[in-house]
Amino acid sequence: MKLDAKEKLIRSAIDVFAEQGYRDGKIADIVKGAGANIAAVNYHFGSKDQLFVAALRQAFADADEIYPSRGNLAEDASAEQKIAAIARAILKRSLDDGKAGNFNRIMSRTMHVPGSPVEIILKEVEDFELKFLGAALKEFLGTKSPKLINWAVAVFISLATMISKCPVGAKEHLFSQKPKQSQIDSMIESQIDAIFAALKALPKQFPK
Repeated sequence: MKLDAKEKLIRSAIDVFAEQGYRDGKIADIVKGAGANIAAVNYHFGSKDQLFVAALRQAFADADEIYPSRGNLAEDASAEQKIAAIARAILKRSLDDGKAGNFNRIMSRTMHVPGSPVEIILKEVEDFELKFLGAALKEFLGTKSPKLINWAVAVFISLATMISKCPVGAKEHLFSQKPKQSQIDSMIESQIDAIFAALKALPKQFPK
């Protein structure tokens, strides 16, 4: 399918931000990859921030199409099943070197880097997955405490995204040779077990 100028810019932006993050991702590299010019960015998006948002949304859509975090769940799925589904999707994205892994790469190269639009990212991610995750954690923990739920979200995210935060090349050291799918699946399920162990270790109420 032939892409129009706006779509080409978004696709190029995904590649650049996934490789360099927001701060170091240059508009000049994005327009070069799209075969466009800087005026096209201003025309279609108005700013680097808005182009970044469009790229983030498309990167998440690409990832969720291949590794849906909730699309395959039954309507009566338990809180534990929902949490596991989100964790499984995030972990699979972290191990995907194709376009389904771009969202996690953008996040890992951007979130903790000074000068990044963290507030914009958090707003987007809240709509992508965090509201769904927060509701599932609230049910799983049996709490109404916003502070405890936020704590649980932080624990979940730190463990679910641990692999994607590894330095470039570090993932290869997890395996002595190209891993079998069964090995990858086993590692993912072990990490999900670790997430639930950490969640179950949380106190029943936020410390006073």
